[in-house]
Amino acid sequence: MLLRLLFVFMICRQGLVILLALSSAISACGSLGISRLPAVGNTINVVLELSPQVDSFEQARLKTLLEQEAIEFNRLNPHQRVRWHSVSSERLQQDLKFRAARGLTPDLILLASSRDLLTLHQQGFSTPVELSLEEKRSFPAWLLTPLRYRGEQLGVPLFMVSTMACFDRRRIPFSPQDLSDLLRPEDGSALALSTSLNGMNWILTGFGVPLLPLPGRRSNRQSQVLLALRWVQQANLQPHITFVSSEEELRRGLAEGRFLWIPCSSVWISSLRQTLGANLGVGLLPAGPAGVAKPLMGVSTWMFGSQSSPTQRKLAKKFVLFAGNAVNQRTMMLRLGTVFPVNPAILLPLNAYPTLSVMDVALRNSILPTLEQHHYFKLKDEQIGLLANQVLARSQDPLAVAHDFQHLLENAPAAEAQP
Repeated sequence: MLLRLLFVFMICRQGLVILLALSSAISACGSLGISRLPAVGNTINVVLELSPQVDSFEQARLKTLLEQEAIEFNRLNPHQRVRWHSVSSERLQQDLKFRAARGLTPDLILLASSRDLLTLHQQGFSTPVELSLEEKRSFPAWLLTPLRYRGEQLGVPLFMVSTMACFDRRRIPFSPQDLSDLLRPEDGSALALSTSLNGMNWILTGFGVPLLPLPGRRSNRQSQVLLALRWVQQANLQPHITFVSSEEELRRGLAEGRFLWIPCSSVWISSLRQTLGANLGVGLLPAGPAGVAKPLMGVSTWMFGSQSSPTQRKLAKKFVLFAGNAVNQRTMMLRLGTVFPVNPAILLPLNAYPTLSVMDVALRNSILPTLEQHHYFKLKDEQIGLLANQVLARSQDPLAVAHDFQHLLENAPAAEAQP
């Protein structure tokens, strides 16, 4: 009898140790910002990437909107649950690596753009998704195609972000129409440009040289690159024009009154209106001698986690399609007012919303990079900034820098032909 009691005591003690160890592991996950329990059954975990290019005001609006989407989804699907967790862009890879090592990779990740999607996929954090012909009808082919890699669909778009001109109408009544207008100062005007990838790209496109080549367009355009770089150098000599290295510096500069005109992302509009009110003006980016400016398009993109069960993967796709239907897309667009829906069935009230009308034209002029192009220029980002700064500082002749830019263009992957 005594031996039997001792045997039962030892089993209970081992069970208690296991329970305490499990409790400690769960507590450790919580202290690191990880959801306390992995998604099981009909529950999925979703991570929202918070980009540093979006200020805290807009981040809060986006989180509120997506939480409302999850609540509505849960209401219509009472036995299924969507749980949100947000993480900054700087900590995203670290967060995913920590979760993956513990089998807790999120079922869905909403990326601020498709820029890092291929990198995250190659690191093993994502899995492709299959969409039927019926499911694809919620998304135009020209948006789905750039999110494919080696024949597989790595991401699904949620909404689009455009790049426009934002300005203070108290000092600049109308946005400059072409690049030559930027060089002619108004009284007290202060303009700012960026040496980032997008900042250099839209200027180059005005001279007929996009950084991102289209199919069959790889001819030598060094002479056009040279014209663009000479314009950049001339612009830097103007006392009313400032070049900055980050997009965020542009937004802060306009909000604080240091700049009166900037190229701006549409997601900045709400926060800029908080500061400038009705004095905030929006317009298209200035055209160049070769035609309209073609900025890079931003696309918030769903990425599917690599460690989900078949049930969770099915539920994740169900939620993505729910967020992509015409009703929810229209609701998100009208509530945020800073993004464009991806669902082609939506008729937008462009006449009633002048800002949306400008966003519409800006998006039509934009270039959407493929995943390979994003990956290539992510690796070349510092080199592009260095080349631009060599022109600005006059440490290199534009002719020599134009040769290096041409080399970048020649090695950049071209966009795929649409299926």
